[in-house]
Amino acid sequence: MRRSRQVVALLFITSLVVVTGMTSVAADDGASEHFEVDADVPCDVCHAEMTPKVFKNWYAGRHGKNNVKCFVCHGSIGSDFTKKPENFRCLGCHADQVATAGDVSCFSCHPPHPLTPHLMAPKETEGGEK
Repeated sequence: MRRSRQVVALLFITSLVVVTGMTSVAADDGASEHFEVDADVPCDVCHAEMTPKVFKNWYAGRHGKNNVKCFVCHGSIGSDFTKKPENFRCLGCHADQVATAGDVSCFSCHPPHPLTPHLMAPKETEGGEK
């Protein structure tokens, strides 16, 4: 009887680890390709429902207001898709800023979808002013 409880407990814990591991991989898989969708359907049609917070942030932000579509930053749904765009994706519109950013990600200071002014507080100068 005790042995069967141990086996059940072990199976339960193992199943939790497997399910948790699969969930965390799906949540942040760093996908190099977008999952298969109809290429004729605009991104916002699905993302308004599937990732409403991301969609609302984009829509209310400068990119949404200026009609900068998802593929400009993320690439197409093919092999050039990236979940987390690198700075070079910003060159078309923000060449001067990318040039001065160096190795620092644009998203170290800017939130990725609303693209509102800097997230970080201004750095203090030698005089102690902000």
